[in-house]
Amino acid sequence: MAAPDRQKQWYILRYVKSVPSGVKQSAEAVVDRFNRSENAELDLFAPTIVKVVHREGKFIKIESPLVYQYVFVRGDFDTVKHLCGMQNGFSFVFNHGAEGRYAIMSDAKMYAFRRIAMAYRNELPFFSIEDIDLEFGDKVEIVEGTFPGLVGYYMPKPKSTSGNVVLAVTQNLGTVIYDIKAKYVRVLEFSKKSKRGYDQIDAFVPKLLTALRSYSQDQPLPGKSVNELTIFCRRMEAVKLDNPKIEAKMAALLMAANHILGNNEGYVAAAERFDRRQRHITSPSTRALILLLSAIIRNSRADYLQGITLLTGSETSTVGTTKQTSVGTRYIASASAPTSAPTSASTSASTSTSASASTSNDQRPATSDQLKHLLLEYDHYRPHFLPES
Repeated sequence: MAAPDRQKQWYILRYVKSVPSGVKQSAEAVVDRFNRSENAELDLFAPTIVKVVHREGKFIKIESPLVYQYVFVRGDFDTVKHLCGMQNGFSFVFNHGAEGRYAIMSDAKMYAFRRIAMAYRNELPFFSIEDIDLEFGDKVEIVEGTFPGLVGYYMPKPKSTSGNVVLAVTQNLGTVIYDIKAKYVRVLEFSKKSKRGYDQIDAFVPKLLTALRSYSQDQPLPGKSVNELTIFCRRMEAVKLDNPKIEAKMAALLMAANHILGNNEGYVAAAERFDRRQRHITSPSTRALILLLSAIIRNSRADYLQGITLLTGSETSTVGTTKQTSVGTRYIASASAPTSAPTSASTSASTSTSASASTSNDQRPATSDQLKHLLLEYDHYRPHFLPES
């Protein structure tokens, strides 16, 4: 009898929803039930995209498979074969004309594919007015509301509870002000007169940390988070601030947000921007925030421990690791693979940003509430990085 094949690989499988009891079951439900009944640990990736369709005068969002009837399951051959032999809708895809009988994907190729799938899923044609913060001068188009297709410049409406949007629309005889209902809008152009860059950065951090939790659990981002991250990235990608410390922080947030959205082009642009400014970071709280982002994105226990050390001020971590002072910017180079080695730029960050808290002179120091929130986030991930504590 042949020895069991226990090497885990990503297998490309065909999945057709079976209807044994009149109820269509998702691939996720079938694999979850299989794992429980067989004491198995198969991983499933069934990518979907969100489509916006117009039905009965309204726009609605629906989920559709990214690759029709194909899913990806990671496990050893014998376990995957057992899954496919149970008449539950799964079957192997054969690798005709190539080495190996069954279609498989390497971990590296699978990682790259998941990034592409993430970008497709998080690409939305317009935004819910409830989930985004428009600014004075943003040029928007009404997609669904009182006047669909109307294009104008957003004007704030102080103390308004009506839910209406005020647009200044330039017409032949001058500018007309419309106070109208709007559910969905398309942002055609962001205002270049924004003076709230600093406030927007501070306000965005909690939103990014919320999205980071979904990302860390390999869960699709909620629509609200997709809207918030996308708007921030698009608005701030061209904003230039006169404070290099805040500019560096903004670039780090853009890196993380673009990475979570699967936007590799935006990630690389933000990483280059961060590389030019990272030496200016001296605030321990800012460095701890960047280390947390790095720890989750890179699954790096070392970065997590460094961040804890910066926040607590102790010389050693709970497991005796000596205090380190690098910013953890190695994740600049990790967009293409989860185990990328540090680049020369990220290596230089270790020495250029090692100023102590006593010499930090950031113009906008973290408040006690911000520090408390950051500590709570570190506590949230403690079971993952320090399961023994």
